Amino acid sequence: MSILKVFISSTCYDLDNVRDGLRDFIYDIGYEPVMSDYGDVLYDPRIHTHTSCIEEVKNCDMLVLLIGGRFGGRAINEAMSAVDFEKVKEKIKAGTVIDDEQLSITHLEVLIAIEYGLPVYTFIKEDVLSDHKLYEENKDKTIISEITFPSIEKQNTAKYIFEFINMVRLRNCGNNIFPFKKESDIEDMLKKQWSSYFQKLIKEQFGKKEKSDNNKLEKRVDELQSLIWRFINEAPREKDFQISQKKKYRKILWVDDYPINNESVIRFFEGQNIHFDIALTTEQGLKLYRKELYDLIITDMGRGNERNAGITLIKELNFLHCQVPVVVYCSKAAIKRYSNEAKKLGAYRVINGIADIISLISDIYELSGF
Repeated sequence: MSILKVFISSTCYDLDNVRDGLRDFIYDIGYEPVMSDYGDVLYDPRIHTHTSCIEEVKNCDMLVLLIGGRFGGRAINEAMSAVDFEKVKEKIKAGTVIDDEQLSITHLEVLIAIEYGLPVYTFIKEDVLSDHKLYEENKDKTIISEITFPSIEKQNTAKYIFEFINMVRLRNCGNNIFPFKKESDIEDMLKKQWSSYFQKLIKEQFGKKEKSDNNKLEKRVDELQSLIWRFINEAPREKDFQISQKKKYRKILWVDDYPINNESVIRFFEGQNIHFDIALTTEQGLKLYRKELYDLIITDMGRGNERNAGITLIKELNFLHCQVPVVVYCSKAAIKRYSNEAKKLGAYRVINGIADIISLISDIYELSGF
């Protein structure tokens, strides 16, 4: 299964802490961050490093742009030649100026993303965005050269930073911009945006359609069912899964703040008369546990701002003398970081991947014979 790749673009030196935190966040939700300062870019020795960064953007699925008070290094001509400016100009508002003489490598990374149609999520420091408003109100006045913008490190670059913001916000589409003060502001917004976007795509794919589309929809469902049963029959089985209440309740509690990621698995097993209760937070999960009887509890690891929320849930369940097996279903990065602790606390399994979770649930309810 290919992993979604997210290119993080910004001037490194004024936003290094934010970039580091964002990298961990993207790893924790199971995606792959691509950052030049971590060696994620293939630096082809035959071309300039700027050009290598541009080429790497093409291999990614989306780009997160961070704009602070620094302009960054000016891009070299070789890198600029990699961008088709005519195509880019077709996708931004008419009249928006792209100054070829004052383009940084960050500019080019965004321009190539626009050229190739990658989703771009733009985050701008609050003080820079505030100064941008002042710039917009005065840029055509003679007084503009006398104004000092506190958020900008070098005043002679203020115009280029603010016009960069204009270039992004005046696009014909994908022109979202979000202010941020701290790293968590970015994480919270990305969670909302990505979750809503993926939910929209799924609704468009599986929502109510005209009668002429029903056959296509049924075919996709059949293909998904066949794929799931192939996982059941071919994936390594867990033969030692001993549960005294096997198949007694046919109910599973799944604690995950992004349940949409598990929708295909849940839909399939609900078709086998297995019911799922969904909790978005640790508190909701504990409340449901106190009210209902379950054969299994599944939890992710990171929820909200708590990167080890799965550990917290296990500890709370231990306090309640919970005898229901708890499985942690999370990213590979979270497994590496928290697997040992989770197992010490009594987690039955710490797993990653749709094949493993399908195999495990199937073993509980002895579905392998279907």
